[in-house]
Amino acid sequence: MGEPLMTNRLDSDEIRHARRTGFLNLAGRDLRELPFKARDIPNLAVLVLSHNAFEHIPTEVFRLTKLERLDMRSNRLTYVPGALEALRNLKELDLSANRIISLPPEMAILLRQGTLVDVELNPLAAPLPELLQRRSSKDLAAYLESLREGIPQYEAKVMLLGEGNVGKTSLAAVLRGERFVHNRATTHGIEIRTLKVRHPKQDLQLTLRTWDFGGQEVYRITHQFFFGRRALYLVVWNAREGQEQNEVEGWIRRICLRVGKDASTLLVATHSAERHPELDYPKLRAMFPEMLQGNYAVDSYTFEGVSALRKAIAAEAARLPQMGLAMNSRWIAARDEILSMAQREPQITFEEYAEVCEINGLSADQANTLAELLHDLGLIVYYGDDLGLRDVVVLNPEWLTKAIGYVLEDRITREQHGVLEHRRLKEIWLNGPDGGSYPTKYHPYFLRLMEKFDVSYRLADEDSSLVAQLVPHERPTLKWQHLTPLAESLRKLSLICELSDPVPGVIAWLTVRHHRFSIGKHWRSGVFLRHNIEEYDAEALIELQSERQLAIEVRAPSPDLLFNVIRDSVEDLLTRRWPGLEYRLKVPCPTVGPDGPCGNSFPLEGLIRLRERNRRECDCLECDAEHDVSTLLTGFAPPGVSDEIEQIQEQLADVAEDIKQLERIALESAGSLRRVIKAVNTEVADCPRLFTLRQASPTGLNKLNFWNDTYRLTLWCEHAAQWHICPDAGYTMQQSRKWLVQVAPYLNLIAKTLCLVVPVAGAAAGATWNEQLSSQAQKDLELMKALTDQLPTDIRLEQDAPTSEASGQLTPAQGAALRNFRYWLLKTDPQQGFGGLRRVQAPSGELLWVCPAHYPEYDPGLPILP
Repeated sequence: MGEPLMTNRLDSDEIRHARRTGFLNLAGRDLRELPFKARDIPNLAVLVLSHNAFEHIPTEVFRLTKLERLDMRSNRLTYVPGALEALRNLKELDLSANRIISLPPEMAILLRQGTLVDVELNPLAAPLPELLQRRSSKDLAAYLESLREGIPQYEAKVMLLGEGNVGKTSLAAVLRGERFVHNRATTHGIEIRTLKVRHPKQDLQLTLRTWDFGGQEVYRITHQFFFGRRALYLVVWNAREGQEQNEVEGWIRRICLRVGKDASTLLVATHSAERHPELDYPKLRAMFPEMLQGNYAVDSYTFEGVSALRKAIAAEAARLPQMGLAMNSRWIAARDEILSMAQREPQITFEEYAEVCEINGLSADQANTLAELLHDLGLIVYYGDDLGLRDVVVLNPEWLTKAIGYVLEDRITREQHGVLEHRRLKEIWLNGPDGGSYPTKYHPYFLRLMEKFDVSYRLADEDSSLVAQLVPHERPTLKWQHLTPLAESLRKLSLICELSDPVPGVIAWLTVRHHRFSIGKHWRSGVFLRHNIEEYDAEALIELQSERQLAIEVRAPSPDLLFNVIRDSVEDLLTRRWPGLEYRLKVPCPTVGPDGPCGNSFPLEGLIRLRERNRRECDCLECDAEHDVSTLLTGFAPPGVSDEIEQIQEQLADVAEDIKQLERIALESAGSLRRVIKAVNTEVADCPRLFTLRQASPTGLNKLNFWNDTYRLTLWCEHAAQWHICPDAGYTMQQSRKWLVQVAPYLNLIAKTLCLVVPVAGAAAGATWNEQLSSQAQKDLELMKALTDQLPTDIRLEQDAPTSEASGQLTPAQGAALRNFRYWLLKTDPQQGFGGLRRVQAPSGELLWVCPAHYPEYDPGLPILP
């Protein structure tokens, strides 16, 4: 490592350049202190200090009051000072890839004013990761503000997992000091109790909530939703039956898949007084070195080993990352009062919840954030973003999972291959198999929650639902049909996803996620889909070829759009639901010989590397055929979004007289816009991103005054393949030419992209354009295109630190311009009404902003039951 750059090393030429441009890039210079004084460059707007050796943010930075962008990613920062609140003009703050554990309350001021803060790739303590995952600056700001009155908390969850009848409930009882009960009833769902233990090193108590999970297989799908990183896991097995019969390794793998390789786990053998436990712990420890923290034997009847296990639980719980972290005293009081209500009621209305929060001094924003946080921590079940579910707060997850379990265990639904008749819900939920009963007022709520959990979806007649876990095992007869004039130009895209471990329920969840493409062809290991796009049928097959190999195939004249939606949905599901899973994507060799398909495949990473080296062709080592790399990669790694749009524009010009070709390009342009939105999601997700901008009162293109500072900005609905202008979501704005130049790269990108969509919208799947909307969109786009043609790109933004050239991403200039737009929109609309646009998550993982007309496709509301 070289010598650090000292304060006298910034030469006069650099100072003069920074004064003139307001931009200073000092990335990658091994800096440990700032090489200039704030008074040297008082007008500095952009300061790039990334890829250096800073251990703290230099005090001098806080004197740069005109700073709009501060980039300190990839340094050695361990904390963030509250003095950042002095930077009231800051629009972007990048602190990613450092060593930051916590964030100060003062950062809420920046978040409230619209500053985009990036703290990814930091070892942040809980609950910050949960809050950041929501990508909501409002929630994060509310939590940080609450820390001004924080007091340390010492709480955690202890999850007891294992097969049925191994003694989990008895173990939980004796850990609490209760007596042993012979012939205890089997646990259905989840039983949650409180366990108090002494901290191993401090004079205080730890409050642990034991979650006793029913071991029956029918509950395992829903139980996974309550696993989390901030818990201690006990895998309980019966020493009388042995480790193989009790699936000890299988349960460890389930935890690893759902939580990750560092999930703190203890192995506990029960009935040890009757038989000595026989377990190859060294082998398991070698397989899961970061997970397994101990191996214990107990007997709940004789209390043998219970004291040692309690001490081990206390020691491991004390090491969990959330122990001792601060929480606002008013939030604690509200939380404790709400959770205590679970002893009387398994659920309450959100109005009742809000009243408790208000009594304890929480604002409406804070109450919403606390509800979302308690949901993320698994203490309650609450979906505030769902119209049908947001009025109910479930205090007892056991109450909920039992209700879903009644459906999964229902004999008639199983006999009907998963078809759940709504008229039978009263019979199922009023007369549970264990004597439980649920009032009819909750039945629509339960059914909607099953949809939210990807357990079921409503069939077209609305009088029944399909429970995907209960579909037949037998594969139906599949017939790929393409009865279109372009059948001779049929293309096929294929993908193999190799899994490190079996993933229970993956096909059931994918079946539910893609139910809008369903044609009734589904079985336990696969689903066949069809997406009707005008006269073109795009058909798809998703199938487990083995328990560790998932295959995707799409056939259509233009298969890219549906193929990418499914591929992204698979990756999103695997990544989100099973963080500990490793998987590898491969492209099958397309050669089909006399004896059938070649059977070989190409690693996707290898194909991408070939293309990056401008290698156009590659050979299959199995069949010796030569293949075009770009053809193999179609649908996986498209060119940069701007390049792709220009290619399609050239195609449009070449085939202007060919209607069928125009329709084909329409489908490809729909795929292009989706890829733009996907790229935009990596930059900004907490506000709408599609819009048109025009002069407020134009009198014709030839008479426009481009530097008139009054403009009209109108947001667009981002619903897949049906993007459209939203006249009610408009803003009249006063902006200077400087602002237009700053957002020009992004303006230019979306102007080009939307210009592709509007002329061919009628060829897109289910397009809902009416003549008035289409005319307004065409006019706005013409005006916006004319405006952007007059704007230069801000060259400074391209002179950033080195960035990845990965395809399908925004350029640095486009990303910076988008973030400038976001800052303006959040400042202009602080209530974030956005003209009625609401954020939803697509099955493929993208966060989209959709209009009220399209919102029901993502949130159909509560069903009306007979």
